Amino acid sequence: MKIIEDKKLNIVATSDLHGYLPEITESADIAIIAGDIMPLAIQFHRENSKTWLETEFTYWINNLPVDKVFMVAGNHDAYFENVSKTNLQILLDGCNKKLIYLKNETTEYFDKNGLKWTIFGTPYCHIYGNWPFMRTDEYMVEKFKQIPNEIDIIISHDPPFAFGDTDVILENSRNSKLTFEHLGNEPLANRIQKVDYKILICGHIHGGDHKFNSKWKSINVSYLNEGYKPENSPFYIEI
Repeated sequence: MKIIEDKKLNIVATSDLHGYLPEITESADIAIIAGDIMPLAIQFHRENSKTWLETEFTYWINNLPVDKVFMVAGNHDAYFENVSKTNLQILLDGCNKKLIYLKNETTEYFDKNGLKWTIFGTPYCHIYGNWPFMRTDEYMVEKFKQIPNEIDIIISHDPPFAFGDTDVILENSRNSKLTFEHLGNEPLANRIQKVDYKILICGHIHGGDHKFNSKWKSINVSYLNEGYKPENSPFYIEI
């Protein structure tokens, strides 16, 4: 019988693509996408969004050097706010069931050694405008109760409030009033302080700190900067 001494999982993670699909050549066990995948120009056009997802995005997913891709939507992903089960299944089938879409739910991944990893993903963000997946604090308090007390990976589009500087705009902002303020999700921060997890992966705040915070076990992996230009490389980590 083969004895597995170390349980290890290799992850590549990114978010806030806004239509840019980064070249990922280094292999990993799984990829994680923490929301905001849609091109800005078509984010509210359902037919154009559907076409882009089923062509360019599907091709990209199928060619990623990973076994599975776990994704949540973000506040620029209007297509997913009310996507029908039929259209979602068309997308997943086109990706050869390599893509797993999570909407405030938990799933399991079994690695090549047959070891189980648990993953929770949520798209919900605090309100700062009229955007998809933005909800009241009261709503999110209830939704985040669905995060298991023990979980390996948490994927959230919105960063938790004051978990390091994942939720702080550290670069020159388009709105200087936001710079150096914590902009994250308080209900999420309150909940996950009671959760035993290995890593939390988020995005949303393009100018947030992109270094892994070992204290909070969290990382902002947004691909675009505050000017909506590709700047940050996909993040690799072994857990």
